[in-house]
Amino acid sequence: MQKKTGGNLCLLFCVTSGAGVIICCLGSLGYCFWVDELRDGDDFGVPASFLQMSVDIKRNVQPHQAQAGQRAAEGGRCPEQLLKWYPDCRVLSSRANFKVGGTLRPSLEQKQSLLLYTALDSSMFSAPEDMSIVGWDPVIEEVPSACAEHTTKVSLVHHMNIYAYPEEVSLELGKTYSKAEVESLHLQESSFRMLASHDKMAGKYTLPKSYGIPLSKQAMVEHHILFPKCWVFGHDVTHASGFDLYLTTRRMRPAALVGALNFNMDVQPLHGPVEWVTRISADSLLGVVQTKAGEWPEILAVHLHTHDVANTKYFEVRNADGSVEFRSKSEKAGYGLKEQSFYNLKDRLKLREGQQLMQHCLFDSDHLSEPVRYGLNPGEEMCAPLLILGGAGLRLGGTILSSDDGFLLQLHRRLRAWLQDVLHDARRLLEEFRG
Repeated sequence: MQKKTGGNLCLLFCVTSGAGVIICCLGSLGYCFWVDELRDGDDFGVPASFLQMSVDIKRNVQPHQAQAGQRAAEGGRCPEQLLKWYPDCRVLSSRANFKVGGTLRPSLEQKQSLLLYTALDSSMFSAPEDMSIVGWDPVIEEVPSACAEHTTKVSLVHHMNIYAYPEEVSLELGKTYSKAEVESLHLQESSFRMLASHDKMAGKYTLPKSYGIPLSKQAMVEHHILFPKCWVFGHDVTHASGFDLYLTTRRMRPAALVGALNFNMDVQPLHGPVEWVTRISADSLLGVVQTKAGEWPEILAVHLHTHDVANTKYFEVRNADGSVEFRSKSEKAGYGLKEQSFYNLKDRLKLREGQQLMQHCLFDSDHLSEPVRYGLNPGEEMCAPLLILGGAGLRLGGTILSSDDGFLLQLHRRLRAWLQDVLHDARRLLEEFRG
């Protein structure tokens, strides 16, 4: 974790100046730590830098016809790097083919958002459950806009996810399902195991070598369509976006997507700088661990998801005693290739019993005109960590580990906590100095 150098220098000055000065220094001491913390989040000119993350991310949005021609010319081949690692690598292409904006449109309650589902056709493989996903490439379709002020095509894709779902239910190939129809089949999100994910403006992704996400006998694609506020409903446009999944039959170390949502988010205006924290508790984390294996999985990759209302974000791993095992540098929130793509960690984080994972999202609430709550529409926000875990101790199960374990931190409370820590350290160092 990055050290706060300014705070350390202040502390050294106070301790070496004697007992009387310590009391006078406490206010300025807290200020030093406070300024250092703010400074960490101010440098938005550098790329996102979660731990030492690196991945070759690219995003290629073209008209659908051009993409189809390019991919046909490539013959559905896996990327060269994957072919070197897995010579048997094959491509499973999934494309939507339904019309939206006319009959299929959001209700008044849904505002601008529409969630639709289609079955993933893996019939080209005799035993899809024996295959592993080693990467994916989102294929984004741009469509003619129904906004009077738009002169170019637009993408309506806010996110797409692929989920494995229980075998007791089967979705019909070629049919488009609404969220209500999926729920009427007794399919609940808590039972879904995510196989691939794409958020607006993200790039393609490749898992670390020798790790794979097990495919399933049956899966479905979730399409989140987000219409611009200026969209004039009444006529159809064809949605044909989807994924190219890269698969191998090789025996792989298991990997899984796990994360948390924040249905209870509530950030009120005019309360100064505040943080919303979405947490995966130690108890929730046990859901993805084979405790009998005596081994815990490690974090392979990270995506700290937000929309564009939050200002910055960072990630924390806290130990059972409350100490910080790891804290990332503060990064710019919002949309963009770096902000929305997965990143593989060069130095992986091995999880341990009792740890909890937290995504912090920082807001300047003085600039808000109305409360910010969880949602999928413009003006609504998510503070949602999505991680890829891997290793022998991993247990495959539902992706969403928690949906309402979140809380608000007002930054003056953090300053008070810092001052309490400073007082404790000052007393300890003074005793050492006197001794």
